[in-house]
Amino acid sequence: MIDVNAQMHVYEYLGKENDPLYNNITQLKINQSIQIPETKMQITKTRFGMYEIVSAEQHECYSSAQSLYEQINALLNAISLGRL
Repeated sequence: MIDVNAQMHVYEYLGKENDPLYNNITQLKINQSIQIPETKMQITKTRFGMYEIVSAEQHECYSSAQSLYEQINALLNAISLGRL
């Protein structure tokens, strides 16, 4: 039996450099945005180099692409497991 709580994201095996989401985040230019349909979020790289997430439920900033990526992965995993 597979323990879904211990299940890992496929890109933890392949490396985040192969993840299209990670690549889209790291390639953002100042004042450029992308949408994540599964979460209804918009991600923008601000003029200060911060990564901003905006949705109906939240508005947060992250100082690095890595910290933003980790937060979004956690959210997507929770959605896929039906926790949100």
